[in-house]
Amino acid sequence: MKAVFAFLAFLFFASNVFANNEPATKDDIKLLIGQMDKRFEQMDKRFEQIDKRFEQVDKRLDFMQSLIYALMGLVFASPFIAIYLRDKKEAEDRKITDNMKGVLFVLREMAQNDEKLSKSLKAAGLL
Repeated sequence: MKAVFAFLAFLFFASNVFANNEPATKDDIKLLIGQMDKRFEQMDKRFEQIDKRFEQVDKRLDFMQSLIYALMGLVFASPFIAIYLRDKKEAEDRKITDNMKGVLFVLREMAQNDEKLSKSLKAAGLL
C-alpha cells in the first residue's frame, strides 16, 4: 500500500515539476524523493498520534469494562450480602434477647424475697 501511494505521489509530483516537457535531471528527482520522504515522515507522525489515541481509547474501554464487571458483581452479590447481614443482625438480637431474659429471670427470683423490688417489677409490667 505504501509503495502504491509512493508511486502515485511520485507521478503527481513529477507531472507538476515536468509540466513544461523538459527532461528531468537527477537534482529534480532527488528533490521529488526528498519531498516524498518528508511527506512520509509527516504521515508516520500522524499515524503514531492516531495510534496513541487508539491506545488511550483502549485503556478507557478496558477501565469501563472492569467497572461494569465490578458493578455486575455487586448487583449479583448484593442479595447474598443482604442475607448475610440480616442473619448476623438477627443473631446479635437473639443474643441480646437471651441476655435480657436471663436478667429478667434473676430479677423475678430476687423479687420473691424483696417486696420493694416486687412492687417495682409489677409497676413496670414485668412480673
